[in-house]
Amino acid sequence: MKRSVERCVKPCVIIGLPALLALSVSHAVAQAQAPPAPAPYPELRVDAISGRGTALQGGAGVTIPAGIYVRVAIDGAAGTTWRDGGAHASGRGDVLARFTLDPFREVPLGLSLGGGVSVPMAEGDRTRPYATVVVDVEGRRRGNWTPAVQVGLGGGVRVGVAIRRSPLRWR
Repeated sequence: MKRSVERCVKPCVIIGLPALLALSVSHAVAQAQAPPAPAPYPELRVDAISGRGTALQGGAGVTIPAGIYVRVAIDGAAGTTWRDGGAHASGRGDVLARFTLDPFREVPLGLSLGGGVSVPMAEGDRTRPYATVVVDVEGRRRGNWTPAVQVGLGGGVRVGVAIRRSPLRWR
């Protein structure tokens, strides 16, 4: 029995140890070659939201890369909502995560899909969060800024235009 175990263990050790070493080295090399995630960058935007009234809001925020493919945007906006025959001061806060299909700008237009939470606030309205889904199309970089168009649902139908100061090689 001891001899049969030795016959099995020796080939496993002879083949397994170098394979394990090669796998460890290749993993280390891949990690070293992976580009570092970019730093957070600013975003400016204008959105029209049609739900319980029609809102036009301008906002600003920050986009935080959460790995290679995911971007988390934290934005605040303020503007006016037209409802019940009058204009009302309004605003909102958004936290949206987007999965980008082209994080390295390999094609001229970049598509991303995402979702999160939007908390609209309007004069005379109860404040409550809404689940939000968005589709985002980024254009070519112009100078240090990248334009984007975003459509989605969350507190109503939303259409927005944004410019982001993203890094040269990242979306």
